[in-house]
Amino acid sequence: MKIISPIIICVILLLIVGCSDSITATDPSIEPPTTIANSESDSTEEVVSTDPPVSAPELGNIKEDKYYSIKYKQSLVQLRDDEKTVVHILGEPDEASQVKQLGDGADTFSDMYSKHLYYSGLTLKFLGMEKSSLWLSEIILDQNEYETSEGIKVGDHLEKLKNAYSNIKYENLKMIDNKPNLKIYEYFQGDLGFFAEFIVNESDVIEEIHMYFLFD
Repeated sequence: MKIISPIIICVILLLIVGCSDSITATDPSIEPPTTIANSESDSTEEVVSTDPPVSAPELGNIKEDKYYSIKYKQSLVQLRDDEKTVVHILGEPDEASQVKQLGDGADTFSDMYSKHLYYSGLTLKFLGMEKSSLWLSEIILDQNEYETSEGIKVGDHLEKLKNAYSNIKYENLKMIDNKPNLKIYEYFQGDLGFFAEFIVNESDVIEEIHMYFLFD
């Protein structure tokens, strides 16, 4: 009798365990335990970035002073170009002055060196602090052999000028070479120091074009 009792007890325990597993599997009211891994997975949401896309920087740099230049073939002669560059583009001038040092009467330009190059219908003035290093400070057009970067030349009508330089402004009347009532139209951009003046006669035709670099 003492040997049979432990065996009976083991059988009873096995029956109890089997019944509890069967109840868990068949009773829909009993939910299986949730693992930590499943909980983390269910609560994770996809993160959407709201930062704007980063674009690659643009290559190249357009000079802002291109509007203060003249076209020759496929090149531009611009204010602040050095003498060597200008001659390389336009060729040797018809005439050239000697380099000279300016005196006290030149105000802002005192002690600077100056030189002029002359082409047909075109005068170029150069300045520099050193005799061997001169840069283009002024362009004067008085004939129609050359045109500006925007395709304007002496002899063009005022209307064409306004279309080419949309924010050009009328400045005042001026007398040049005993010609009264010449109208001055000026084009400039902010504080660059570059100016373009178009001198227009009473018939609204451009007589001269001046471009220059103004500094203190």
